[in-house]
Amino acid sequence: MGLQENFKTFHDKIKLDYDTNAELRDKRDILCGILSNSDKLPGFEILNQGSYSMHTGVVPLEGKEYDIDVGLRFNVSKNDYTPLHFKEIIQDILKDHTEYGAEIKKPCVTVTYKKDGEAAFHVDLVTYTYEDPDDHNSQLYLARGKNSASEDACWERSDPKGLIDYIMDKPSAHKEQFRRVVRYLKRWKNLKFSSLGHAEPPSIGITLMAADYYYNHPYTIDENNDIESLIAVCECIAKKFSFTRIGPTGKLLYRNHYDLPITLRFEHPSDVFSKMSDVQCTDFKEKLDKLISDLKSARDEADEVEQCKILHRIFGDDFEVPDAKDVSKPQRNYIPSSSASGV
Repeated sequence: MGLQENFKTFHDKIKLDYDTNAELRDKRDILCGILSNSDKLPGFEILNQGSYSMHTGVVPLEGKEYDIDVGLRFNVSKNDYTPLHFKEIIQDILKDHTEYGAEIKKPCVTVTYKKDGEAAFHVDLVTYTYEDPDDHNSQLYLARGKNSASEDACWERSDPKGLIDYIMDKPSAHKEQFRRVVRYLKRWKNLKFSSLGHAEPPSIGITLMAADYYYNHPYTIDENNDIESLIAVCECIAKKFSFTRIGPTGKLLYRNHYDLPITLRFEHPSDVFSKMSDVQCTDFKEKLDKLISDLKSARDEADEVEQCKILHRIFGDDFEVPDAKDVSKPQRNYIPSSSASGV
């Protein structure tokens, strides 16, 4: 079948297409319908955001929840309302919608759904207001905070649509492979990092750095060679790490900084990795270095079955190992291809 076809088969298994996932789509539409029909809220516009808007979603691992992010842009001025005003109203409207009710979190209101007796998926409702409701090109503000008394409750400058456009403009002619590579990295990090706290690198950081690679190397990318592009993206990310200090045990600690571009209308500086500790960033670096080494071993292996065994160890059961009888014989005079990183 060939390694590229094995990658595409893997991709099709982990790909989460929200537009064809009727259950998630329907829950989103029901919630937005309930809120838009309520006389407790002013008018708002729906903004699909996150992996849903960029088509980079992955099927969650067993025991993890499906999720979808939906932005609600209220046609009001942030100067007329407290940050928790609309979040508290949304929570009240949806408190009996599911068995779990609606939970206010710092960036959103979360509605969780049960399936087969367990929490199966949730919808994150993110609330925004405008600097000037009569001008929808004016600054957008995100309502941050869990309750009105919390010190971190605030209206935070945000630019969700600008961020989506910034990322999706970068891959240019290679959008489909870009999405595949991002999905591979998301599945890898879901397997290799704890989801507790901030141990797991944020998906937006990985997506931004992958987009940078595609923007900076448009002529070295082979659309039909996912493993080379994946290695190149990983090497690009690895170069972002820098030594920061020596830890208490004498271990060298590293950080990976990525500030959102100043052309986007967020609070600045805005490092997407700021919530990760030095130890967590160092763990990210070490696991990424191992990933690069393992991917190169798979690339340089002549036997397709052995290649897939290595990739199965990296990406889990969804990267299947073919039967030896179904693949072509190893290339006896195989010469590993050169890196496509161009860096």
